[in-house]
Amino acid sequence: MKKIVLDARFFGPSHTGLGRYTQALITGLYQLKPEYQIYLLASPQAARCLKNTFPRFNSISVKAKHYSLAEQIEIPRVLNQIKPDLVHFLHFNAPIFYSQPFLVTIHDLIKHHSKGLATTTQWPFIYPIKRAGYYLAINNAVKRSELILTPSQTVKKDILRFFPVKSNKIVVTPEAADSIFFQPVAEKIKELIPPQSYLIFTGNAYPHKNIIQLIKAVQLYRQKYNSRLQLVIVTAKDAFYQRLSRQVRQLNALSCIKIKGYSSDQQIQNLYHYSVAFITTSLFEGFGLPGLEAMASKTLVLSSNRTSLPEVYGRQAMYFDPDNLDAIIKVIHQAVNLTNRKQRLQSAQKYARTFSWQKTAQLTLNAYETCFCLRSNQ
Repeated sequence: MKKIVLDARFFGPSHTGLGRYTQALITGLYQLKPEYQIYLLASPQAARCLKNTFPRFNSISVKAKHYSLAEQIEIPRVLNQIKPDLVHFLHFNAPIFYSQPFLVTIHDLIKHHSKGLATTTQWPFIYPIKRAGYYLAINNAVKRSELILTPSQTVKKDILRFFPVKSNKIVVTPEAADSIFFQPVAEKIKELIPPQSYLIFTGNAYPHKNIIQLIKAVQLYRQKYNSRLQLVIVTAKDAFYQRLSRQVRQLNALSCIKIKGYSSDQQIQNLYHYSVAFITTSLFEGFGLPGLEAMASKTLVLSSNRTSLPEVYGRQAMYFDPDNLDAIIKVIHQAVNLTNRKQRLQSAQKYARTFSWQKTAQLTLNAYETCFCLRSNQ
């Protein structure tokens, strides 16, 4: 029986989007009962969780953290002990010195587009080193992988733009909203839901998310229409969270902006469902999973018209130019006064169901089989 190893070190909600992808993909693969011997590399704490949740898979504890020098040594050493037939790195950080067959998931090339000290929490003299490490790692992953998985055609085109690879080396495996977001919504969690009508944004507070532009749009909307509309931001409590909190104070926006840290899926579903709309002013996205989660929760989606977002959301979202404050304000006003809301939300939820992690897992399993076929034909 062939051995396949997945680098599951991003497993869990603390790793936000990468964590959700890792968890959902492993769950989907487990349900498919593949005829392979599956190994999962994870942190000691996550490995214990994986062992209990996926007993048919082999959970291996590793201490090396992502993007560290330690992973360049420990991960190849552990893999050489397992002697897998194939390794799936779920992010671009495949170890430089691992020389056996692997495939990689590249979620986006945002670091190719989003540059400068505002995009990092590192000291200025560390940033160039970190950036050089990124280019070294992504070049290694693209060049040496047998296949590249991406969540959207947009990311595939971006890779083809920056790297000399053949189109058939890149396989699109779309993501999906978790099943919990399709479940009946609980009554309002009073301590969670603001008393005023509100928009919601969920995701990291990275500069390319363009959240300051969104905050300015909400402030101007409130002034123009004498509104008490609020914006709820759910984001990881990291250095970018702290930076965003300072910027909200500098903009005198404390009266209309509520920033929340980690929230459970049930809490996020509640926040989605009782909002006027989910809104994203992002400039770059590899997929845009929160919008699908919002649709699954029967929530209106207002979206930037950039990169992968129109590809993923189709006709179900209301789009705007994220650089144009007037355009954002106009769409917010349309959302607040929408008349056919019920029909639109039902249509959006139906659309969100066309994506599923089972499909993603099957496409991923097909990619594993393709790697083996390519190798046997050489």
